[in-house]
Amino acid sequence: MTLKNHKNHYNIKFLKGYGHSISIKNSKIILKDCHDPFSESTTESWYIKNMPYEKIVLQGKGYISTDALALLSENNRNVILLDNHGKPVTYLNPVMESLTATRNRIAQYDTFRNKEKCQYLQKMIVKAKLESQIRFLKLTERDEVKEAISKLEIHLLNLDDHSPISNESKTSHIYFRAFAKLIPERYEFSSRNPSYVGLAKNNATDIINALLNYGYSVLAGEISKFVNGFGLDAYYGFYHKSHTGFQPLVYDMMEPFRWLVDYTVFKISNIKDHKQRIRLDEFTHTRDGIVIMEYNLIRKFLELLERTFQSERRYSFRHGAKTKDGLKNVQEITIAKVSVQNLAEYCLRK
Repeated sequence: MTLKNHKNHYNIKFLKGYGHSISIKNSKIILKDCHDPFSESTTESWYIKNMPYEKIVLQGKGYISTDALALLSENNRNVILLDNHGKPVTYLNPVMESLTATRNRIAQYDTFRNKEKCQYLQKMIVKAKLESQIRFLKLTERDEVKEAISKLEIHLLNLDDHSPISNESKTSHIYFRAFAKLIPERYEFSSRNPSYVGLAKNNATDIINALLNYGYSVLAGEISKFVNGFGLDAYYGFYHKSHTGFQPLVYDMMEPFRWLVDYTVFKISNIKDHKQRIRLDEFTHTRDGIVIMEYNLIRKFLELLERTFQSERRYSFRHGAKTKDGLKNVQEITIAKVSVQNLAEYCLRK
């Protein structure tokens, strides 16, 4: 739990269980957590300007007052509502009202109708995703994924201008076969379940897929905030087509950043500290074989994911003081925001 007057390492708050709530009392945001029916609920109260949480993840049966919703939205705090299996139900983002937002959206529609530009953006999305997957596999420094790295690098060099989507399908199989080699056998992970993000929805039948689903949902919430913040239409994507039930542009823009979730799952499944890694008593299965996770596992995973979001790397960043090489230490989640901004500028032909 975050303490007042202390540095906050996890700017994410997870509320779960029957009766959790977000309300306002005496001009303060009240966060009530009731994840354990056999224990007393915990409560935090914050003036909105002092609240350390940039995002709040809700799961289970609870409530949030309209006053609290308005205050959180006005202060650009992200609220992510998930169902009991970690699937995204809704994201709360502030309404963007400005002439710039209107221009961005009109330019996005014009770009969407331009076949040549769409093909270019598709290639750039697949290229960025491949580069991120290669970067992650190299970060693990594991011999068993070297062959996969070589194969992905070949696909990257030979990326087809006209059929990047078919290329991505092949590379996904290579990538997740390699990813499975990084996960300890005790977690019984062999392959990625068909993703419920955008297509047919299958619940996770093993703990690794369950955590991947959770992580991708939270990442999508972050990207959704950036997309809406620049006034873009989340339902007009260039790579993911307009299926019902999800926002294509959000999932376009999160493709190169899925590795942040993958890396976090890799870390929490391989960490040496028994208390910090996934314990077999922290999850169970329903009669249908669907994974149900305990509160503490979800909490520590989301906190580790937030640390991954906040980790920094050298990146060409245009804002702030200039450096000789033009590269600065930039948070991974900030790079995701910059990528959405770059898309808006591309649509405007800047």
